Amino acid sequence: YQRRVRGLDLHKRVALNDFSVPAYCRLGTLSHVNAWFGTSGTVTPLHFDSYDNIFVQVFGYKYVRLYDKSQTPYLYKGSRKTLKANDTMAQNNISLVSVESPDLEQFPLFSKATFSEAIIGPGEMIFIPRGFWHFVKSLSPSFSISFW
Repeated sequence: YQRRVRGLDLHKRVALNDFSVPAYCRLGTLSHVNAWFGTSGTVTPLHFDSYDNIFVQVFGYKYVRLYDKSQTPYLYKGSRKTLKANDTMAQNNISLVSVESPDLEQFPLFSKATFSEAIIGPGEMIFIPRGFWHFVKSLSPSFSISFW
């Protein structure tokens, strides 16, 4: 189970009282702060965001796979036509491919996509540029914060 936490009061408690905002956030405008809690094995499917993201791992470990936006033709972006209107994937920013078990008969170009990968642990952060595709899997119970 993974939960995106919203609400200004919680953001103040989590981001400002317990943690300092990374200095890198001062290079631009900080729009959103989201906290992510998850158990081991929690998966965030392959998707992209419309904000630059400084993703900070507070505790636990996560596997992160990144695809440059130039790889989009190989990643089978879902469209409103292929997804149900009430589906959470209807944001039009999620791949139809399951990264962990891709159906290469249905999505043959996915095998041509190139990526970078990393495992991040407590106190580490990774910059995910706006429009970069990313897949994230918790390797242990974990807590992360996204600074958008």
